[in-house]
Amino acid sequence: MATFSPHPRRTARYSSIGMSPSPPRQGPTRRTRAGGSTQPQSRFSTSARHLQPVRDDESVLSGSGMDVDDEKSEVFERGLKVETVFSKSKEMTVTFYAQLPVEVKQALRNADFYRDAYTGDVDTLTGFAVVASLRTCFVWQYSQALTGTPTCYIFGCPRDLNPLPMATPFHALVPFGPQREPGLIICSNIGQIRFWDSIGMGLAGGDNFSFSLLELGEGENVTNLIRADAQTFITSTSAGRLFRLVVTSSGGKYHLSLHPFGRPQSALSLSRLLPSFWSEGELVPQPGFVSAVAVEELARGSTGRNVWAMIDLRIQQWNMSVEGWEKLLWEEDVGDQTRAAVREHFPHAPESDVEMDLELLDLKLQSSDDMVMLVSWAGQDDEPSPGLASTPRRVYAIVYLRHLPGAFTVTKVQAVPYQSTSSSGAPMHPRLQVVTPQKLVAIQFGDAVTICAQENEYMDRLELKSAMDRTLGVGAVPGESEFFVLTAATMMKTSIDLDEVARFHPDFPPEIDEEALMTGAEQLSEAILESDPEIIRAHHDLHAQMTSRKERLSFLIKFINDNSALTKMSQRSRQILASDAEKLYAAHQLWLRHNDALRAGHADEVLHGAVYRYMNEIGEGHHEDCLRAFLRLRVRDLGGLLPHVAELVRRSRSEMNDKSGQVIPQANQIVLTILQSARNYREYNLGVYGIFLPMLDPWTSQPTVIDIVSELFTVTTQIVEAPSGDSDSANSTQVPKSQLPELAACLFRPVAAEQAGSERARSLLDDRFNQLRPEVLEVLRRNGFANEAFKLAEDYHDFRSLASLCHKGKVYPPEENPNAARIETYIEKFKEAFTTELYQWYIEHGELRTMFAQDHSPFLDHFFAEHPHPGISWIHDLGRGRYAQASQALLTEAEHAPELVSKHLMLSIGKLSHLAPLHEGAQEVDQSVLDAFHDGLDFVSVHETLIDDLKTALASVRSRQSLEMQVETIAQKKAGNLSNRKALQIVFKYLVRQLLQGKALSVEDMAEVLSLKDNHNRVEDYTTALHLLARAENVPSVRRLNVFRNIWRRIYIHDDWNMIRQTTGVSDAELNQRLRSTALYAALQAVAHKPALPEGYKLTPAQALDVPSEDEVALRWPSMSPEEVSAIVRDYQRDSRALQDLDLEGIYQSLEHLVNMDEGIVSNS
Repeated sequence: MATFSPHPRRTARYSSIGMSPSPPRQGPTRRTRAGGSTQPQSRFSTSARHLQPVRDDESVLSGSGMDVDDEKSEVFERGLKVETVFSKSKEMTVTFYAQLPVEVKQALRNADFYRDAYTGDVDTLTGFAVVASLRTCFVWQYSQALTGTPTCYIFGCPRDLNPLPMATPFHALVPFGPQREPGLIICSNIGQIRFWDSIGMGLAGGDNFSFSLLELGEGENVTNLIRADAQTFITSTSAGRLFRLVVTSSGGKYHLSLHPFGRPQSALSLSRLLPSFWSEGELVPQPGFVSAVAVEELARGSTGRNVWAMIDLRIQQWNMSVEGWEKLLWEEDVGDQTRAAVREHFPHAPESDVEMDLELLDLKLQSSDDMVMLVSWAGQDDEPSPGLASTPRRVYAIVYLRHLPGAFTVTKVQAVPYQSTSSSGAPMHPRLQVVTPQKLVAIQFGDAVTICAQENEYMDRLELKSAMDRTLGVGAVPGESEFFVLTAATMMKTSIDLDEVARFHPDFPPEIDEEALMTGAEQLSEAILESDPEIIRAHHDLHAQMTSRKERLSFLIKFINDNSALTKMSQRSRQILASDAEKLYAAHQLWLRHNDALRAGHADEVLHGAVYRYMNEIGEGHHEDCLRAFLRLRVRDLGGLLPHVAELVRRSRSEMNDKSGQVIPQANQIVLTILQSARNYREYNLGVYGIFLPMLDPWTSQPTVIDIVSELFTVTTQIVEAPSGDSDSANSTQVPKSQLPELAACLFRPVAAEQAGSERARSLLDDRFNQLRPEVLEVLRRNGFANEAFKLAEDYHDFRSLASLCHKGKVYPPEENPNAARIETYIEKFKEAFTTELYQWYIEHGELRTMFAQDHSPFLDHFFAEHPHPGISWIHDLGRGRYAQASQALLTEAEHAPELVSKHLMLSIGKLSHLAPLHEGAQEVDQSVLDAFHDGLDFVSVHETLIDDLKTALASVRSRQSLEMQVETIAQKKAGNLSNRKALQIVFKYLVRQLLQGKALSVEDMAEVLSLKDNHNRVEDYTTALHLLARAENVPSVRRLNVFRNIWRRIYIHDDWNMIRQTTGVSDAELNQRLRSTALYAALQAVAHKPALPEGYKLTPAQALDVPSEDEVALRWPSMSPEEVSAIVRDYQRDSRALQDLDLEGIYQSLEHLVNMDEGIVSNS
């Protein structure tokens, strides 16, 4: 099994490689090739990742590590010829086989495989291929694509409302023979099964299917769906259960039946009634996660077949009878013997079982008793760079098992040339394939496929070069040493020459000491950089001498690759060799640029000055020609030259002698030549050195280097934008101005492609560039490089800056925006990735009219679904006729609206939106939602009534008063009872101030102000406060109870009870009338008919005595100081003592009896 993309490769091991010492020229750099050959760019170059082409004299695939690069957009657009050969070696040939259907191309074109899960399969039995996502399944006959565009059958997958991350459905084709199209089974993670007896239904929408449901337990999920034979399928679950699915025919139609594994028993059988007497004891399967299921072929005349299930670290053997029942025959834990076998084969495997973290991943049968098992365990990078934490990884191996009666035996352990790290490609569960039984196996990973021979040490790794690509499926051709490969870009055919595989032997001694190899290679590379006379012949021509050194480094990595030794080297060691080579290449480009300047008669003072300062700093300033000495001896510290270049720029700026206009362009040229050349070389030769990005602390992305480039960009901008008084000054800024785009690009690249180091360092770098990037792009736009600014933001997917750049001119109406066409292009190209930032920009800058004036409803739907803005999205919902969503959004927003006018408007529009369906023929609307709108509007009315009542205190004031004077006047006239409770008076004034400013109060605040004011003529305001608080659903129960107590205390102490209780000469009727005129009577009357409302809605005097603690008051009023909180608590306590002194329990009972009598309520007493 091998899955990869049709592009020139980059490899971890080459069998015949001609490494190019020089990448294509970019910017000011100059390129040379050994032998002077210049090759055209490959037609499969990868524009999305800016990867340079490999030389035409390199083989596309090779030995033990092949990279097939892929830029999906070009493959999608241009296609490939059937005879295209991607790789040809003695053992293996990979050729283009067929195109993908247009529908599949469109679905995969812009898929983010780190976020969007896809799965696939190549079914060589039926001749069809499958690609499926969480929502859609595509099926097509891949052999049909040989002669044209294949027909694509599209089906909807069962929906899971809460899918697991990166979950995909399980699928299997149902073969009905060569004369009939196959059927299709799709099973979701939660056991929903759809069955089509013919894929032809996919041409008509695929709605005609039969539905089944696996009876899964809570938290149980499907883990596998495999085909046992043409009519029998098996699913497994995360709880250790197996299900048999059988396709049957009845009445000319096919149906799908299912049942869990187990032996059926009749309800009347004696074995059921007397199991211990009539039947032998049966094994009970243990629960666990079923990671793989394998089924052996049904032998002729046999009544059953073996089914093997891998559950956690155990393997089960089942007998699956043709009569429709299943029986567990054997179950064994193979974890201990597998760990022992792995440790024996891999001495560096962790000794602790916990640290090893062994995992059994997949299982395949080669014969009835021989099976192949894919395992992995935890490891760490061999040699992490200093200061960097070890990167966790999974190490993989193949374990060969033989089943003997009553036991499993490990017969062989084989390494898999793949290790997953955090930088590995698209995530997926590795899948094992037996290409040729007893001879060849393959393992499919998300970004690579490995091939391992069983009889010798032959192995190969096929790597995807493009991060936009991933493996989808592999199908082995039965009886042949061939298999088909399906990727997100195309389908290929891989043929293995088993005779050549059998003759394979490694050219490089496998027992070579890895440490010695890495040490020797690094020492040789260092000696070449330092022009060691034992290796590098002295030469007066520095160009020829540097060319010779470059060729030596090329030979070194070629020798390592040719002898299949690169995989023995750690990533750190590979990157040391690559860094040495890129520094030498950059230094050579610097010398060539210097030669060009000398021939043109231009002095290169900055380069000479920086080199001289560096050589003096390290004590080697004695050389007659420091520049030549530096390039011969000190290239390895090429980055150390940059700080001296920056220092010369600072000195020129401070000396005020007009030299900065000459120094800065030269400094820019030096820095750009070094950094651009090094990075171009690195990208060009990533595969040659087997480097996995990101680099381990690359020298081109050190903080000091980034600071220098940023400083140069800043001073260059200052020179360019400084006012010029004459044409000569303006002309002198043309060169530095032309360097701004290259400096900006040089500043962007480390963050986009070379981030490394600790998480904290990367986070700090990201934060810094998130702030710096918009400024850099704005400088480019401001100085006439708008296209370059757009290109940079587009290349590095800085969609936030793209949105900002697109709106530097006229914004509304959108059709008059000079960048209107560009915006449409970005929306079509980047879709939601761009529109998310575009709409966020509109919202932040108050340009909602522009956002809604554009016809991008699907993208707006996606944006509001992913980034809820109910205060805005209701406008879009109304425009789309989604009245229910609009009304719900308005109801939600109104609840938290800070302004009373806004709350009133939202509730009014929301109510009309909720009632709108009635005008379109609907029979009814949700009454609970309508009641919520009525409650909200009632609450607004309470605000308005209260404000009108409070403002009556201002009627007698003739002069115009400030807000504070109005608050003071209202407090004096409307809350005189608070004159001796200063803390509560402050609370009252605060709430009144909010009301006069048009703010909407919370229910708690409204209850406070209604009960704090004087209610001599408005005792009903107490009951209003009780009703509002009782209906509030968003107030914590403890806080609500405290507010209820506050209100009831104020109700009890509102009236002059001493006067009321003076009954001398008072008739009963008059006394009853006194009681009926109290606030307590009004409150009891209001709550009399509502006994089921929340705790605190009705309180006796004793129940109202408790006051909240200071902590509770501090939570209620978080902006108040501790002293103010203490003062409020003291006022509460004063009210509580006043209530206690009144001794109103008897009065309360009398009033309650009076209310019950007046309301006709029969008392319980």
